[in-house]
Amino acid sequence: MISSDVLNPLILSAYTGQITWLEASSQHPLDEFIETFFSMRERTHERLDGLSNAQAAFVSDIHPFWSISESITHLIHTQGFYHNKLLDISTSQLAHVVEAAKGFGEGARQHVPVRDLIVSLTAATERIRVVIEATRHTHDPEKTERNPAFGVCNYRTWILLLLAHEADHLRQIAAMRSVAKTNA
Repeated sequence: MISSDVLNPLILSAYTGQITWLEASSQHPLDEFIETFFSMRERTHERLDGLSNAQAAFVSDIHPFWSISESITHLIHTQGFYHNKLLDISTSQLAHVVEAAKGFGEGARQHVPVRDLIVSLTAATERIRVVIEATRHTHDPEKTERNPAFGVCNYRTWILLLLAHEADHLRQIAAMRSVAKTNA
């Protein structure tokens, strides 16, 4: 697993354009990116433990982050984009997701009850696990595609981007959890 002390600067260097996402994805083995993603998804699940519906829906006037409900529903919705990208760049015969994010910020929903967030996130985690397990050994590591937002991407790049997206929202969820616990 990749520690946050190593992962965060790597993601930042790609996000700021110091290196490309393709270069960033070559810095660690694929299995480490996958293991880190699932560990981070587990931490995302843990952030829902013990929250009330009001805390999950809390929006701060001071902090620029989405509510926990919005962050979780957005993660679930945008996962379909990565699901499709992993299938596109591999030789899997799995079905694509019909409803997948096409732009930034899609799928964020307010006031979703915590229990529904947990059930939906659990189901989404299992769906992406199936896709990753079905494609991680069947992709061509040399196959790339050009994406307008992220440049040249291969399979490992899409896994890193999935991980980076999770990391970004996990930070927001952790911050909002602290604020919501004291204000909601």
